[in-house]
Amino acid sequence: WENHSKSLKLEEETLAKIRERIQNKVMAGTGTWIDWQYLLDAAALLARCRYTLQNTYPFAYYLESGPRKDLFEYQQAQLEAEIENLSWKIERAEMTDRGDLENQMDIVEKRRTTLLTDFLQV
Repeated sequence: WENHSKSLKLEEETLAKIRERIQNKVMAGTGTWIDWQYLLDAAALLARCRYTLQNTYPFAYYLESGPRKDLFEYQQAQLEAEIENLSWKIERAEMTDRGDLENQMDIVEKRRTTLLTDFLQV
């Protein structure tokens, strides 16, 4: 839980770095601001996913032991792995990586919504 809280705080720094990187790319003539907008979208999704994951830990702690809890923890681990993969791709993204990054964004969002809809129904 605490690691994700720290990661959320670091996402603010990452967002500033992405903006600076985009500005440098635009000034160097390697695309326009719009061409690089997907990096900001990816960073926003990353923060949203970390927030979601962080707040699923208390739920998992109090969930009754059994197959449902095992499945929830498995889904949680899958989301965490995909989040780290997305984070890695954001840090190293270039214009040619856009399709791969957007695919990873889709995977992460699907994992996040699956975790929320399948387990956190009221």
